[in-house]
Amino acid sequence: MKKLGACFLALLLLINVVIPSVSAEKLEPKVKVKLVNYLGNKTEVTIKPIGEYLIDQSIVRLTTGKSYLVKYNNNKITILDGTTPLFTSDTVKLLPLNETNYLAINNRNYLGSFQFVPENSKYVRPINEVYMEDYLKGVVPSEMYAEWHREALKTQAVAARTYALSYQAVTIDDTINYQVYGGYNWHPNSTAAVDETKGEVLKVNGRLISAVFSASNGGKTESNANSWNTSPVSYLTIKEDKYDAKTAWDFSVKKQQFIPAKLTWSQMIENDTTITNTIKAWMANHGYAEKEIKITAIPVLSLHTPTSGGRVSKGDITFEFFTKDKMDEKGSFIPQMIEYKNVAASQIRAMVGNRIMKSYLVTDKTETNETITVKGLGDGHGVGLSQWGAENRAEVGHQKYDEILGFYYDGAAIVKEYSERPVTVVNVPVEPTEPVTEVPVEPVTEDQTGQLPEGTKEQVPTEPIVVPAPISDKLAPNISEVKVSVDYKKNKALIYFQFNEKAEVTVYLKDSKGKIIYLTKDELTNPGIVKKEYNISSLPNGKYYVGIITVDLSNNKSSTLPSFELKKDKTAPKLSSVKVSVDNNKNKGAISFKTNETANVTVYIKNSSGRTLSYLKKDVSTKAGTTNLGYSTASLGNGKYSIVISASDRNKNRSSITTTFNVKKVVKTKTGKVTASRLNVRATASTRSKVIGTLKQNQSVTIVSTNGSWKKIKYGKTTGYVSSKYIK
Repeated sequence: MKKLGACFLALLLLINVVIPSVSAEKLEPKVKVKLVNYLGNKTEVTIKPIGEYLIDQSIVRLTTGKSYLVKYNNNKITILDGTTPLFTSDTVKLLPLNETNYLAINNRNYLGSFQFVPENSKYVRPINEVYMEDYLKGVVPSEMYAEWHREALKTQAVAARTYALSYQAVTIDDTINYQVYGGYNWHPNSTAAVDETKGEVLKVNGRLISAVFSASNGGKTESNANSWNTSPVSYLTIKEDKYDAKTAWDFSVKKQQFIPAKLTWSQMIENDTTITNTIKAWMANHGYAEKEIKITAIPVLSLHTPTSGGRVSKGDITFEFFTKDKMDEKGSFIPQMIEYKNVAASQIRAMVGNRIMKSYLVTDKTETNETITVKGLGDGHGVGLSQWGAENRAEVGHQKYDEILGFYYDGAAIVKEYSERPVTVVNVPVEPTEPVTEVPVEPVTEDQTGQLPEGTKEQVPTEPIVVPAPISDKLAPNISEVKVSVDYKKNKALIYFQFNEKAEVTVYLKDSKGKIIYLTKDELTNPGIVKKEYNISSLPNGKYYVGIITVDLSNNKSSTLPSFELKKDKTAPKLSSVKVSVDNNKNKGAISFKTNETANVTVYIKNSSGRTLSYLKKDVSTKAGTTNLGYSTASLGNGKYSIVISASDRNKNRSSITTTFNVKKVVKTKTGKVTASRLNVRATASTRSKVIGTLKQNQSVTIVSTNGSWKKIKYGKTTGYVSSKYIK
């Protein structure tokens, strides 16, 4: 019995044994992520394991495909099967029995292991511990469009990996406070980008860099010192970025939100509720918590003091308001005002709204008696990698990911930090078997000689043998995470799914008429992720079905038949609202136009003979909406010019439009006086030229131009040339 008890205690121990295949510094690490972004604050969450999970420090297993409840109660966490508690503790940890198992938490899937902890004596908070590469496969498509160019996605993967490794010692969350992490919500294109850069990080002098990134820098990168007032680093510099999308933004706000005279509280309706609601949310955290507020006016909103990177660093704002709890003796609401002068531009942006004022690169501010309008370029802080810039460098500039990273992180080296993942073996505890009841054996008596009777063998005590019953597999493979998408840019149908046990896999396409195209047929495949692609160039538009069939080694079969619609775009982008203007006094021109879809846009100027003079945009990916461009006419002579605008969408449908403008430069003249007693005026700038008039000493003339030692002058109705030395 002592031996049985020792065995039972050993079985109750759960040991994670890590078997390294390479040296420790080259093993893939894990990252801990607090799940906040998609979950919010909950007192209970529903979980559903796909593949078995074990509750740590117990012998309880969670069954695949079954839903459970994880609940906070009195600073404890309890897992319930229906209404039956399975386990209660200060924290509850779940361990997958297989690395490919995953857990659905409120219908969002996550790989790895989990801790459920109390938070703020109120909520249950899951913490997902997951291998770095699996974490990145949930980050990259959440931070960058997964359909973008593979090289752009690889830059995001390396930057995100570098950023995450910098925070390896702490528990991060899944929000923009760190990096947005979507869990086991992968895309084949971004997953490939992570795989193709496995373990790669950015370093300077052997240390991880701060691999920050933003959506768009507006055409110019910013330094960390200007953005966050930190010590400048060598790899985050200010430079022009011609490939950035120069994302344009603008907002307007009414100075007077409403006229408050004789209005009841409910009748006071603010004009710019998006901005005023953000201001009120800011006020709630700065002394006005639980106050009902109406913003009556925003008479001042200014942004100024640009940094060396051209971004505003300071601002002023004034707003007037009522609070419902402050009234005078006549029952009228008492006007109140808050005024900030020369505060950080980040405070103004926080008050107005980060998605209203998208960056600090302000290009214009106009003010009328009624309205304040602010315009700018970019989306985000502009430090480090520009995501739109990376996409355009890959798509238009045909740059590889190392070239792109070299531009945005000046002097940083790509280093392989690890290459292998440790092998994790989970020793699973089992419940003890029932004690074996010993059956008494009738003793065999020796004869008088001390020998056993003839034909009788000596009985030797033996350990009881327990023969386990054979396990009959009746469960079909589980097909999950099925995704079918169409990449019109690459003319491919992308098929992605997972399954949980070794099986023969068949994947096919079927059109509406029943015609079948096999992508793979009865191929014996290990459990995990399956990705298939099919070139759709020859397929007509219409509805298609994707057949997925898995048959395991016990001949259990499962299948699914998702569908997708093929709608190849045959319509060229529409160019409209074209406006062109020329300021001949300032030698400047401007053009604006609209596009109805995202397209690669080219804009160039040509002269009257058709020769291309300059490009304002060249094959730059541009979002749908209004585009504003400026250009210089200083190098252009007087005459008529054309501006050609062309747009090409992802299906290579192309449209173009041509408009014209005239340059008629304003001639700036000077006056002079004749210093000679008599000065001949000639028809051309030559002493042999015909004399067309004479001038007297001190006579005033208009100097039109200077040509070497001659001046072209005008007096009265006569224009001619005189020697420069006789004009003062």
